[in-house]
Amino acid sequence: MFLGAIYSIPPIRTKQNPFLAGITIATVRGFLLNFGVYYAVKDALGAPFAWSPKVSFIARFMTAFATVIAVTKDLPDIDGDKAYDIETFATKLGVKKIATGATALLFLNYVHAIATGVLSTAGTFRKIPMLGGHAALACILIARFKQLKPDSMQSVKKFYKHIWDLFYSEYVLYTLI
Repeated sequence: MFLGAIYSIPPIRTKQNPFLAGITIATVRGFLLNFGVYYAVKDALGAPFAWSPKVSFIARFMTAFATVIAVTKDLPDIDGDKAYDIETFATKLGVKKIATGATALLFLNYVHAIATGVLSTAGTFRKIPMLGGHAALACILIARFKQLKPDSMQSVKKFYKHIWDLFYSEYVLYTLI
């Protein structure tokens, strides 16, 4: 709740600074939402603390993913942000560089997920969804990136929507790993 408040409420308003906004979003959507909520619920139910490699994985994976979302969230608003002189990573670097960097980071995140599946102790993860599912999502990411036309706002919005599609697809995949 505190991080949500400092994101939006003056005098701090971390959303006014692209770097601070990114850290806030990644912390909440990535780490706290996955790791924190899981263990808070376990505690509330009186269940003993036990380290979960799957929860650790999803917290790491989604923190990196949320970082990408934090950086790309301004892509659909770039024209308005430029018109009102709002400084974002997108207005500073442009759609092409942000989309390329975001795609590279997400692709590396998928490579990390596959490596985690390969290198984990037998039985920690179900191999087919962990390896095959992440490989499939990585291929979809690359295909969507190749369709992006940085000068077309419709294409930029579609690219950003696909990032969210992949984000929620990861939660579906998580139930299988």
